[in-house]
Amino acid sequence: MRQTLGRSLLTLMLGGLGGALAGGLGLSGGWLFGALLAVGIAGACGLPVFLPMLVRSIALGYAGLVVGAAIHGETLRAAALLPGSLLAMALLMALVVLLSYWLHRRVWGAGPATALACAWPGNALLALASAEALRADMDRVVVVQLARLLALVVALPLAVGAGGAAVAGDVPVTGGFLAACGVALLSVAAGRRLHLPGAEMFLAAIAVGTLVGLEVIEVAVPPAVNDFFQMVVGAFVGMSLGKCRLASLRGALAPALFSAVGAAALTLAAAVPLAWLMDYPTVALALSYAPGGAEAMILLATAFGVDAGFVGIHHTLRLIALTLLFPPVARLFLPRPHQVTGSR
Repeated sequence: MRQTLGRSLLTLMLGGLGGALAGGLGLSGGWLFGALLAVGIAGACGLPVFLPMLVRSIALGYAGLVVGAAIHGETLRAAALLPGSLLAMALLMALVVLLSYWLHRRVWGAGPATALACAWPGNALLALASAEALRADMDRVVVVQLARLLALVVALPLAVGAGGAAVAGDVPVTGGFLAACGVALLSVAAGRRLHLPGAEMFLAAIAVGTLVGLEVIEVAVPPAVNDFFQMVVGAFVGMSLGKCRLASLRGALAPALFSAVGAAALTLAAAVPLAWLMDYPTVALALSYAPGGAEAMILLATAFGVDAGFVGIHHTLRLIALTLLFPPVARLFLPRPHQVTGSR
């Protein structure tokens, strides 16, 4: 127990230092990006970086809290846009999965399990868990998912002009926020009992959103807490990066970069014209349609002053759909047990 606590504190300290440095430089998604690099480099150098899965569950629960807290007037006024916007997101998601799977299988020679895990646009934490369950080539999956996350977190906001945005002023910790944290923790406990990927986030979003919608509580999210959980998410992805072998990193570099650029380009190609048609901010649609990094996109929406409720509704529904669709899609692409391998 003492050793686990020491490793966890070391990881959080490294992630905090990296996040603070990148955040202080004003980088888009700096706390997430800086923590990811710091923990990834430390792991590659042999330092015992580690965080328990409970911390990941709490981070997912907090992302759900942010979604629920943002269900307010602005989100409700945008409700008329949701059907068309959600349809566009679903079509984009299907295109990303099919195109990515085909490229990884036919162009880069990945096995079916590895290609599916690389193509699946869930959030990074859940995608890695699914890849491990499929016994895919974890090194390739980590690099591809990481590159896509970095492109979406760093390049995408810059491309739509959100890189310098920030929430003005400090937000104090209020009774409403503490009550929402209590509800989110209860949701995390319930979600872990369900053993359903992402349940912590779904339940917290529904529970907190219901209380906010009924005006039982009013929740303002302090930016410092948002920064902390960006750091936690970055640290988890960095831990996976630190485990990758150098040879695998080199081999996966080309497909990872192509996948990352392609995902960001497709997202922008959908968001820019739809933003004009819907008369809605491009950055909100880009963050909503981003094929991956759900918790990161939700936290970034808050950091950039975008309606996190609108962004969160898209990602929550996307993750629910992806979670429910994964078993039948896996059976379709991996019809025989011996195919669930990392290579052909």
